[in-house]
Amino acid sequence: MNWIFIIRAVFCFILCAVGLSIIVTATDAALFTYKHALIFLLCAVPISILYAYTVEKLGSGLGAIFSGWTSKKISPREQLSADLARARYSKGRGQFEDALRIINQVLEKDPEFPDALYLKAHILWEGFENSSEAFECLNKVMELVKDHNEPLYRWALNYSHEIKKGPVSDEFDF
Repeated sequence: MNWIFIIRAVFCFILCAVGLSIIVTATDAALFTYKHALIFLLCAVPISILYAYTVEKLGSGLGAIFSGWTSKKISPREQLSADLARARYSKGRGQFEDALRIINQVLEKDPEFPDALYLKAHILWEGFENSSEAFECLNKVMELVKDHNEPLYRWALNYSHEIKKGPVSDEFDF
């Protein structure tokens, strides 16, 4: 049993007692004798426990539904995925300095995050035509992703070949 459950039950009992005292004082004890008040308070104990139990079960279930909560632990990399999305968005808008700043913050938290390194290579090459640092990022991706059949490994390999061809061309810009 946790402390919140106990606090809820005590709070409910106090509310019942306060309600009873208001009724007793408002009616000058005409409706309730002290014997009735004692019985009421004794009945308030299981009602308070039932109330606390119901609130806990319904509250946790409804809270989970409304907040989208799951019992699954979120990995640090999943937590950084929002920052990766922001960096991709900035890159897509041509804001390469902002994208590079965001991706560097991600890599400070997880320097061996292959997806972030791959995106950094794209930012460095497309935004700054910095082939040497882009190659470093791509080589690190290929070191981290050992399986040559993984898509990220193949993408890094293909992108490194694309960088070797030369600067990004605007020849076919629609």
